[in-house]
Amino acid sequence: MLEVEWHGAPALALLEVADSEELLADGLTSLAEENRLAVVVGSDPAARRAALEKALGSGVSSVVLDDAHTVGLDEALAAVEDLPEDAVLAICLDNALPLGAVLGAVALDVAASGVCPVLRADGVRPRTALERARVEVAAGRWFATSADDRSVVDVAVAGPDEALVRVTQLVTASIPRAFDAAGDDIAVLLAPGSLELDGVRRALDDAGATATAVVTLDGPLPRTWRAVVLVLHGQPVPTSTRAVAYAGLSAGTEHVSVVHGSTAAALTEWLTATTDRTRRTRLAQLLTP
Repeated sequence: MLEVEWHGAPALALLEVADSEELLADGLTSLAEENRLAVVVGSDPAARRAALEKALGSGVSSVVLDDAHTVGLDEALAAVEDLPEDAVLAICLDNALPLGAVLGAVALDVAASGVCPVLRADGVRPRTALERARVEVAAGRWFATSADDRSVVDVAVAGPDEALVRVTQLVTASIPRAFDAAGDDIAVLLAPGSLELDGVRRALDDAGATATAVVTLDGPLPRTWRAVVLVLHGQPVPTSTRAVAYAGLSAGTEHVSVVHGSTAAALTEWLTATTDRTRRTRLAQLLTP
């Protein structure tokens, strides 16, 4: 352990972590002084790329750390050390997504430090109810559905037993009929405090939906699916955050059914009150001019 300064007071830190933070801070500061560091924030990867290209202009090379909500100290330090001469390091992310299980949260710390430009990549205006739902949830508001647009559907249930029945029905009947999606085109995503994974898996296996993935929303997801059944908690738990709901809504490319046992007012209150998990990192402090 090593004694370090944390918000003006002494604190203990793991020696390897403290060393990595300091090495990374030195490297990022040098890049910032040479105007070779940027953070790009936005929900659309294509819009992030376009914003970066516009800012850099022609003839400027870059190395991009994309989906940087999953990038920790070690990966960022390697990128700094391996960066080609005269190239710009661009740290790009959708900052509404949940953080990965990594040491630090480099992208957010660099953005918070003010040491380099932060580019806002505005994507196209939301066209579908699902796209609008993502925007609303990212802003801390629950969303309205539309009878004319079934890209996102609100499925209210009375409790866990009914939730399990509705999940099975959605996966085996409703979604295949409406969207011609089945098997590994569909995933069931379980927010912390909702249904037990093993119970959902058994119910789907018994119904013949063995190819449908069942995934807990406890970190970044491995992929997207054409259709998703997002199961939210009955009562909020500390690990169930706004970022979890946003990740679930972002995982379905064509459709998301949201199964929950709350009211719109209660869901809005939950979204407003929760952000991501608390982080303890010195990087932003070390970077701040």
